[in-house]
Amino acid sequence: MAVMEPAQMPVTFEEVAVYFTQGQGALLDPAQRALYRDVMQENYETVTSLGFPVPKPELITRLERGEEPWVPDLHTSMEWEVHRGTRTGEESVTLTQKPSGE
Repeated sequence: MAVMEPAQMPVTFEEVAVYFTQGQGALLDPAQRALYRDVMQENYETVTSLGFPVPKPELITRLERGEEPWVPDLHTSMEWEVHRGTRTGEESVTLTQKPSGE
């Protein structure tokens, strides 16, 4: 019986990234913030080391500039879009900016 190798699919940074709102970020102590920054940068480096072309995410750019990486409050300025993955049937979540006035 032949052993099948799993198909290698490109991995995106978004599949391994964790985002916090400003309010959630404020709850982290300095050591937790430093750990978050280190892990996000390491995740990005790992994804890019796999050889897949990956545009630099805004989160990484902000971390490199020493800026706060927090996203706006999801309930007031963002809406969730859930997409069913075509590879495995898994769901992914995308944040999109609502037009002002909604």
